Amino acid sequence: MKRVLSILFVLMLMFALVACGAPADEPADPEPAEPAEPADDEEDEEEEEVVEDPDAKTDWVIALETDIVQFDPIQIGDATTSGVAFQMFERLMTRSPDGQPIPCLAEDWEVSDDGLEWTFFLRQGVEFHDGSPFNADVVEWHFKRAQSDDSNFQAQFSAIVDMEIEDDYTITFTLDEPNAAFPDNVIMPNGGFIPSMEAFESMEYEDWAMEPIGTGPFMWSEWVQGQRVELVKNPNWWGDGPKLEKVIYRVIPEANTQVIELETGGVDMITRASVQDLERFEANPDLNVIVTPAYRSRQYELNVERFPFDDKRIREAVNWAVDMPSIVEAVASPITQYADSLLPMAGWGYPGEGVLPNIGYDPDKARELIEDAGFEMVGDYYEKDGERLSIEIHSPDHRYFMDKDISEVVQNQFAQVGIESNVKVMEWGAFLDEVRASEFQMTFLGWNQSGADPSLFTDAKVMTGGRGNYANHSDPELDELLREALREQDIDVRKELYEEAQFMINENVWHIFVGNESLMWIHPANVRGWDPSPAISGDYTQLYFE
Repeated sequence: MKRVLSILFVLMLMFALVACGAPADEPADPEPAEPAEPADDEEDEEEEEVVEDPDAKTDWVIALETDIVQFDPIQIGDATTSGVAFQMFERLMTRSPDGQPIPCLAEDWEVSDDGLEWTFFLRQGVEFHDGSPFNADVVEWHFKRAQSDDSNFQAQFSAIVDMEIEDDYTITFTLDEPNAAFPDNVIMPNGGFIPSMEAFESMEYEDWAMEPIGTGPFMWSEWVQGQRVELVKNPNWWGDGPKLEKVIYRVIPEANTQVIELETGGVDMITRASVQDLERFEANPDLNVIVTPAYRSRQYELNVERFPFDDKRIREAVNWAVDMPSIVEAVASPITQYADSLLPMAGWGYPGEGVLPNIGYDPDKARELIEDAGFEMVGDYYEKDGERLSIEIHSPDHRYFMDKDISEVVQNQFAQVGIESNVKVMEWGAFLDEVRASEFQMTFLGWNQSGADPSLFTDAKVMTGGRGNYANHSDPELDELLREALREQDIDVRKELYEEAQFMINENVWHIFVGNESLMWIHPANVRGWDPSPAISGDYTQLYFE
C-alpha cells in the first residue's frame, strides 16, 4: 500500500507540473477485427423484422489515438492502420465472435491427412473496388508478395513451399511441414489482407499504398493527414450490408478530448477515457460502455544489442528497480491488468498467475546487480569507466493506455536506484520508424492479435528474426522449441511446450512486463447491430442507429 501511495504522489507532482504550463501533447496514433458472415437466406426460424428509421444517422464517426501510416498489407505494422484497412480488405478466412476460423473470400477449405496441403475454394463473383475480379491468380500473387523480402510477414508465410492453381477459384497451398498455426496466419490482419493485383500493376506504388483497393464493405474516399480518414459504402459488396453510408475516423490522441467530442456529438465512438470518466459513462443510460479482456500485451522491450542491456545483469537490475504491479494498479487499472508473461492472460497458452519465474521489486537487489556489473555510484548516478548508466525510454503518447504516464513513473523509480533516464515521447509514425529500425535502448510497446494462438506472440516477438522482434532477442534453443510447438497438433502438448517457452523467455529477462490492456468502446446507446468481442471488433456491416 505504501508503494502505491508513493507512486500516486509522484503522479500528483507530474500533473501539477503539467497544470503549471507544460506544453500540450502533439497529435500522435487499435487491433483489427473480422467481417461478419453474410446472413443465411434459408434460416428456418422466423426472425423479428427490424424497422430502421429513415432519418437516422448513416455515418459512423470513430476517434483514433494516432494517424494511419500506409496500406500495403504486407508492410502494415501498426494497429491503427490495420483497423482502418480491415474495412476495405478481406482475407481467405475470418473469425467468428468466439475466435474460430470461418469462411470469407474462401467459401470452404480442405486439409490433407498429413496436414501439408490446404486447398481453398474461393468465393465466385467477387470484385475489387476498381472492378477487377478476385480469383486464384490474385491469391497466388498476394501470397508470393507476402513471402518476399519486402514483406513483414515473410517468416509466417515461408512455410508455404508451393501454390498450385487448380482452376480460377481453387488454389492449393503446400507446406514444408505440418503447422498448427497456419489458419491463424491466413486469418492474420495485414498479411492476410488481399489487395487488387490489377491496381498494383497499373498504379505508382506510392499511390497504391495510400489509396487502398480491396473487396471489403467500405471503400477509400479521403485522408486529411493528422485529422481524419473517410470511407464510403461499397454498393457492390458480396455480403449482406453495409447499412452505413460512411465510416469516418478522426485523429484525436488525447483521452480528454475524445471524451469531450463524444459528449458534444463530434464522434460516435471512443476507445479512450479516464477511470473517472468511465465510471461516469457507465451510469449514463444514453451511453453504452464495453470493456473486455483481449489478446493485447504491453511491455518494455530491452534491446540486447544496445548498452546497457547487452549485459543480463542490467536487464535484471532494471526489473528489480521497478514495482510494475503497483504502477499498473495506481495508474492504469482497471483497463490494464499487470501480467507476468508475453502471452495474454485471456489466451489458452498462459499457464496462470505465479507459475512463471519473475523478478519482484527490490531496489537494493537492483543496486547490487549494477555494482556487480562494474558500476560505481558517482554523485546521484552509477558510472563505469567514465560512462554514466543512462537509459532513454522510448514511449508513444496515448497510443497505449497511460503509456507516457507509466514511463514517467518508471523514470522516477530508476532514479531512486542510481539509473539516469529520460522519456523520449514521439509522434506515432516517427516512433514506429525508430522502433522498427531497433534505434532504441528500451521502448514501451504493445502487441495486439485477434486470436489466442501463442505463436502469434512468441514467433513474432522473440523468435530470432521475428517480424516484431525489434529488440534483437535470440535464443537458438527457444527457436527450436517454438518450431516444435508449431509442428505439434495436440493442443495439450502445445500448452506444455509454450509453458516451457515462457519459462525460457522470462529467464532471458528480455522485457519489463507491464500487463494486458482490455478493449474498451464507448458509444451512444441507440447503436444496434454491433456486438464486438476480442476476436472480432471492427465489423460494422450490420451497424445502424435506432
